[in-house]
Amino acid sequence: MRLSILIKEFSTMIRFVLVGLGNTGVFTLTAYLLNKAGWHYMAYTAAAYSLGILFSFIMNCIFTFRSFARPLHPMFIRFIILTFSLLGCVQIIQYLLIEKAGLAELVGVIAGMVFYTSCGYTGNRLWVFRNPSKKSSPA
Repeated sequence: MRLSILIKEFSTMIRFVLVGLGNTGVFTLTAYLLNKAGWHYMAYTAAAYSLGILFSFIMNCIFTFRSFARPLHPMFIRFIILTFSLLGCVQIIQYLLIEKAGLAELVGVIAGMVFYTSCGYTGNRLWVFRNPSKKSSPA
């Protein structure tokens, strides 16, 4: 692999991490404020993820993957499918860990965040913001 390709990939990963940190800030601040307002954890995490979703799509499209020259509609549909699938999984993880296993609320919420982040990176990189010219050719 050429050095320039490695540098470009590393740069994309750094931008993704920066957007992730921003998303974490949006999520954490929203979740904290709604928790303090008395919202149930299912509601405050869903609301916090929703704001984070919007932030992430915009920033990943413009800043991370620089996909703004491509049609947004297909990417946005894939992004929403991936994101809400992950959000549903997070809610199930939280329910099982908090309600059924009796773990602390913070532990369940953090476990959901770890799942969401790791699976979200993979899905966004390989499916949502993929480069159309890099589709795998049929074997």
